[in-house]
Amino acid sequence: MMNKFLSMVFLSVALPLFAAPFDAKIHMVNFPQEQEDKIHKAVHLIKKVIASPEFKTRVINHTYEGQKTYLGNNGMSNEQIYQHILDGSETLIPGKNGRMDVELELYHDPSTTIGYTYPNTTRIWINKKYFNKYTPVQIADNLFHEWLHKLGFDHALKYSKSRNSSVPYAIGYLVEELAHKYYEP
Repeated sequence: MMNKFLSMVFLSVALPLFAAPFDAKIHMVNFPQEQEDKIHKAVHLIKKVIASPEFKTRVINHTYEGQKTYLGNNGMSNEQIYQHILDGSETLIPGKNGRMDVELELYHDPSTTIGYTYPNTTRIWINKKYFNKYTPVQIADNLFHEWLHKLGFDHALKYSKSRNSSVPYAIGYLVEELAHKYYEP
């Protein structure tokens, strides 16, 4: 009983009670004003979600096959993943600035790809096919998923049920779920 209590105390000391104001620096390419507004709404939702105590709790307590872990966690604990998100230290823009730093570009493709990125660029490509019909909540999920790649997390390319427990998918889905609570159309 005492060890469980000490673990809870350690977690509350080791991690912030609430996330410091999380920010975003977004550069948009090929976005008409209406589309820019949708991105701004999605980013606003992401900020609210990250600042929520529920986001912290859910990220830290995520389990995969009965263990508190994510697939593709780069050797990080759930607590370290949460802190890495708060730090906002992208692989290509290292440094703890508490900010999502990305460049977004709209493109059109008839494929089933919603968005993608590469490890050697800060750019995230978003498919207009989905962007135009998605709500800001769904865009928040996709944007956060792709940004988690910028933090160095990856997942299997081919679909599998376990892929949903990777850092980008699991936390992206969590962002979408929690963003519904803050979304006002």
